[in-house]
Amino acid sequence: MVVKDFKSISSTQGWKVMKRANPALEQELVEAVVEEDSRKQERLRKMEERKVYLQLHEAMEALLHICRDGCRTIGPRDKKLKGSQVACNFLACKGLEALVRHFSNCKARVPGGCVHCKRMWQLLELHSRMCNEPDICKVPLCRHLKEKMQQNSKKDEAKWTLLVSKVITAKKALGPFSARHAGLS
Repeated sequence: MVVKDFKSISSTQGWKVMKRANPALEQELVEAVVEEDSRKQERLRKMEERKVYLQLHEAMEALLHICRDGCRTIGPRDKKLKGSQVACNFLACKGLEALVRHFSNCKARVPGGCVHCKRMWQLLELHSRMCNEPDICKVPLCRHLKEKMQQNSKKDEAKWTLLVSKVITAKKALGPFSARHAGLS
């Protein structure tokens, strides 16, 4: 009870009496409040972190959807999109579609050139690291980036491996309720 409502309890006359009568109890209660606050901050941090990994998972799903299945006016090289095609309900497509359009028209497309292109390069590399079929994959540069991966330093490789595992874990946590399983791809 004290930990949950420390602010109002610590301003009461009873708290002041307890502080004088039992300073060790006061210290114990203050430590419990600090510990609970730390746990709460850690839970919030982990929730935010998980949210980022879920967004990356959705971006990977949208990238596959755009490149393999075709979406709105962006689609795979080998498919013609129909004029009567309905708007896509896959939420991640809209942002990724704008990023793909920028990437295809940007003059400073080299990695590190512009912020948007750098993000697109990172998404393409993340996809290539997660892709199990680079030879038949329709995502641009998938096979090339997979081959380039083998030349990366150990430090870079460890970072990417951790990121891939976190995104895959986030994907597994979604289970059968992901956008792709909902028939949106």
